[in-house]
Amino acid sequence: MRQRSTLMVVFIYVFLAIVSLAGSAAELPWQFIVAGDSRSKDDGVNTVIMGELAAEAVKKQVDFVLFSGDLVQGHVDQEAMDGQLEKWRDTMQPVYDAGIGVYAVRGNHDIDCPQKDTSWNNIFKDKYSMPDNGPAGEKNVTYSFRHKKAFVVGVDEYAQVNRVNQGWLDAQFAANTQPHVFVFGHEPAFEVGHEGCLDVNPAERDIFWASIKKAGGRIYFCGHDHFYDHARIDDDGDPNNDIQQFIVGTSGAPLRNWSGDYDGENGPYTVKGIYHSSEYGYCLVKIDGLDITVTWMERVDAGKYEAKEVWSYTATMPCGETGKAG
Repeated sequence: MRQRSTLMVVFIYVFLAIVSLAGSAAELPWQFIVAGDSRSKDDGVNTVIMGELAAEAVKKQVDFVLFSGDLVQGHVDQEAMDGQLEKWRDTMQPVYDAGIGVYAVRGNHDIDCPQKDTSWNNIFKDKYSMPDNGPAGEKNVTYSFRHKKAFVVGVDEYAQVNRVNQGWLDAQFAANTQPHVFVFGHEPAFEVGHEGCLDVNPAERDIFWASIKKAGGRIYFCGHDHFYDHARIDDDGDPNNDIQQFIVGTSGAPLRNWSGDYDGENGPYTVKGIYHSSEYGYCLVKIDGLDITVTWMERVDAGKYEAKEVWSYTATMPCGETGKAG
């Protein structure tokens, strides 16, 4: 009888140890890369910078890559557009081969051809397709996915030009239970260089922005402008509750200068610049428990990238989860 009790105690300790180890493994830090705008007049894609980006993703063993549009140059016929998109996909093949997820949304250059939806779906299909949970008419270009404790949403802004599908997005946010929320699209919500971004429709842009905040998100990643710009979008003077806009249009498109003025239609918000760089590079996002760190990795030489800006915050668990504040 005593021997049986002893064995039971040993079994319980072993079981608890296994559960503890499993829980620890599930909570290990992980990371992903964000970049955009790799278009080039030479065959549609800047394969040099994109090749380096692919190598960085594999070297850093990231879980996935988010790409915020303008993969290719466009302004071509159907066959040429298929070829450009295929070249982009082939350049990223080492990332696919490493088992790293690749999630892209369209930019304005990616739709600059006849039958714009056909080319995208010709190339990003089967094992290369995006999650198939987008709204009607936006399958494979608008979508969401869950990864570990993160909820990621890619929004297409060209099925309805300069707009997102807000009804679908609200439903996605309402169903989410993950503490980390990341949203990415092609166009900045607040104008930096290009005119004609989401602020063409400021009232709808404000609803979009407020929905990210309500869902617990603190970041919107985008591209369109060919530089890196990190700005805080302030609505109440408190820097601790603002959403950050990260423009990462730095994957090979011609780099641009900028006046430094956030002079678009900003509505009730004040746009405060945090960091700006007109160099190639990418954002490396690290998740460690509830802590998020975004690092701007700038290209300082061929194939060499160094950290130039770091920003971090701590997320909260969604309301309603036991023992957690929302």
